[in-house]
Amino acid sequence: MEIFLIRHGQTDGNRAWRHQHANTRLNDVGLAQVAKVLDAVAVIEPTHLVTSTNLRAVETARAIAESTGLIPETSPLFEELRRPTEIIGRRFIGLETFKYLTGWFYGASYGDGETYGQFIERLWASRQFLESYPKDARVVVVSHSVFINFFVEYRCRTKRMGLLQALWRFVRIMRHKNTGVTHLRFAPQEGKGKCTWNVLSHGRSAHLKP
Repeated sequence: MEIFLIRHGQTDGNRAWRHQHANTRLNDVGLAQVAKVLDAVAVIEPTHLVTSTNLRAVETARAIAESTGLIPETSPLFEELRRPTEIIGRRFIGLETFKYLTGWFYGASYGDGETYGQFIERLWASRQFLESYPKDARVVVVSHSVFINFFVEYRCRTKRMGLLQALWRFVRIMRHKNTGVTHLRFAPQEGKGKCTWNVLSHGRSAHLKP
């Protein structure tokens, strides 16, 4: 099975480097980015389309649906990390974010925000969701930078990341481009003791091989 995780198009929150709420819309740049990524999606020839319920992902998936004729399936499993209300609108690079992410990484809970443990459980549930598709499926999933990067990290991981791994993953999250495509292959036939989720490319905007 081929899985293509596509980050949604740009929003004003992305451009300002701020935490954003679920109903943030794409801006004009984001709409143009989505129009460009449709060529890559055409090369993929997807058989299924899944999207986060966050509005910016739904708008991205809507354009893909119109281009491919697929009916998108929305799922909360693929939503972005659910931040606490008090962090929404804060800048990514700032003292409030540093305190929040440090505490979050070490297991603290923040109001209505999702804990680290809850997020990891959702990642595993999303993996099981995708594994239920036919083995010859080509699945496009529209999601978000934190979700996609943690999915890649935890696709076969059973233990929590160490601090250095988390810092490197944070760098990858910050560098992840809007509408970047991450290509994975689920190959359960590879046998026991091996990771059955292979990363073929991560966050790339280049044309993809079918």
